Amino acid sequence: RGGGQPREWYRGIPVPSDMPANFTRRNNTNYMQTAVLSALQLTSMFPNLIVENFYVKTRNSMTAGLDAAPHAYVIPVQRDMTKPAELVRILKVQGIEVGRLTAPATVGDDTYPAGSFIIKAGQPYWRLAKNLLEKQDYPDPALRTYDDSGWSMGHAFNVEVTEIADRSILDAPVTLVQTVQLAGTTHDWVGTCDGPVHSVVLHYGSNHMVTLRYRTRHVPMRVTRESFTTAGHDVPAGSLVIGRVIGSARSSTVEALDQQHADVTRIARELGLDTARICGEPTVPTHDADVPRIAVYSNWSGTQELGWYRHAFDQFEIPYELIYKERVAAGHLERDFDVIVMAMQNVSRSQVMAPPAAQPSPYQRSEKYRFLGMYGETADTSGGFGEAGARAIEQFLEAGRTLITTGQAVRFPIEFGLARSVDTESVQGLNAQKPLVQAEIVKTTHPVFYGYEQAIIPVKFGQNQSVFRVGVADEANVLIRYVGGQDSVLSGLAEGADTLRGRAFAIDIPEAFRGRGRVLMFAGNPVYRWQNHGEFNMVFNAIVNWNDR
Repeated sequence: RGGGQPREWYRGIPVPSDMPANFTRRNNTNYMQTAVLSALQLTSMFPNLIVENFYVKTRNSMTAGLDAAPHAYVIPVQRDMTKPAELVRILKVQGIEVGRLTAPATVGDDTYPAGSFIIKAGQPYWRLAKNLLEKQDYPDPALRTYDDSGWSMGHAFNVEVTEIADRSILDAPVTLVQTVQLAGTTHDWVGTCDGPVHSVVLHYGSNHMVTLRYRTRHVPMRVTRESFTTAGHDVPAGSLVIGRVIGSARSSTVEALDQQHADVTRIARELGLDTARICGEPTVPTHDADVPRIAVYSNWSGTQELGWYRHAFDQFEIPYELIYKERVAAGHLERDFDVIVMAMQNVSRSQVMAPPAAQPSPYQRSEKYRFLGMYGETADTSGGFGEAGARAIEQFLEAGRTLITTGQAVRFPIEFGLARSVDTESVQGLNAQKPLVQAEIVKTTHPVFYGYEQAIIPVKFGQNQSVFRVGVADEANVLIRYVGGQDSVLSGLAEGADTLRGRAFAIDIPEAFRGRGRVLMFAGNPVYRWQNHGEFNMVFNAIVNWNDR
């Protein structure tokens, strides 16, 4: 044993407790380099065998789906095509061939329209495609697996993916997808109109809605709080409305509004979002789409899962400032931020109130460590932000701002009295190795769920994840619950899923401190390693509608 850790190959050379630790990432890299060099050496010694084995493996993969079902997977044309496009892009990165139907294809009683994506058997990476798209099944309840056991991409993306067992699908006419092009549609739903015309960006569930809002942050917009019908067409709740005036006399104001309409429409089309021109004001209540200033809070340790939030925010062009305990303790957070995201890290009372260690642990750029400090630095990573930081967040909420917490970070509002009658508890009798399960949206009209077409949606259940225990006072604040039962397990290992029935997954706490502010709490992880794109919008919607509920 070294450093209190069992001696195993991946831990490197044990370091005695009385010696300075000098094992670094370079040693880990050297191990990997040795493995690669060994593989290259083996290949150079037996090249014919290596090539033959690769050929046989590829041949077997090509014939597997031709000889036995399933023979293909179809991603039909659906309301939001941006998430299917991202799913296809990821498949193509793996070398998987994806086609697009050039004409409708009928299989049994089902007809798939032209434009649907199709992944056919008979290709070199068919087995990989099947592995990524099929249901992961663990029939042995005693089976244990490391990390994820359910990753079916259709469920993770909340995208319809159909497994095809009819061999005739292989004859469906397709064109090979080279690059996935996003192109939204502009609808003209004005008809005969003598009054003002408005442009609407339709919220069909795309994660790109938040991207659009930040790209066009200087354009005033409103959010439709309910769905409505105009000229026989449905406009979903959560759609963004841009005002525009039409008249016989032109003016600089009218021209400026027209240009705003044109710019938003162009950007929406580039992002794959549909827009529509409608006559008159929306017939339902709206609220302003105020663009918030965002802070992402990070501990100085345990940053892996939080890093995926930063990655997602970067990819979807959500600007944020990364803050640490020093900035929180400095106070006056409300001056700089409207939303603080505190995700997937230990922010319990014991961590927050922990005093600094006897010997500081600096994380600073120096001559020796020239690449530290790029995203922040500190003279001492130990200790929490303390009482001063806790009071600063209370002041932040009192100013009417919003705190979003996920995973174990929900312990902060719970242990500092911001969650009222809500607490977390572990689920007894459940063996869940990160499966995909069903959850039911309780408040279907809540802004967090704008764009979600169905009330039952797939969500990721984390390993050793807690659920919420909710008192009577906060029952009305529950947003979504787990369906529970074995039938609700969509993919992966989850024995004892009955214990999940009706357990709360997300809660919105209004007036969290002195009758002001808002705390959103997710027991799970709605932004998990670039996998569960179908849940991203819960966080993105919460950002766009940060001061409305």
